[in-house]
Amino acid sequence: MSLDSYFTALASAQSGAQFTSEVQSAAAGINADLLKVAVEIVLNGDDSASVEGEQATALKAGFEFATKVVKMLEKEPGQQEMLTLYKYFKQARGEKPAEPSFYQIESKYKYNAWKEISHISAAKAQASYIKEVAALIEKIGTRSA
Repeated sequence: MSLDSYFTALASAQSGAQFTSEVQSAAAGINADLLKVAVEIVLNGDDSASVEGEQATALKAGFEFATKVVKMLEKEPGQQEMLTLYKYFKQARGEKPAEPSFYQIESKYKYNAWKEISHISAAKAQASYIKEVAALIEKIGTRSA
């Protein structure tokens, strides 16, 4: 899985050539080289993989940028793709969704999706979110503004 589409979007946002000012602002100051290394280390590591220092900072900023870019997709992702984004988003932020009651079907799907990956590190979830966003950019494309 290539992350090229994500890093192309990052470069476009940093240069001001594409996206809204909010997305451009989220991209500002991200060291793409450090981010690439951090994502590679974490994705190639085990479920507890993490990075420290400047790499951790770059990974967190890259994740926050990805949360903004996902709103710029040409169209809304499918339900399964949204569920995948949801579970990684929650884990990356250290948020545990409330356990739903029997009748809350949609909440149950979200909770169960999160529970599948609840054992992974926040860094792994951030890198996985970035990877999913890259796949969606390739599949769906993005709006420029």
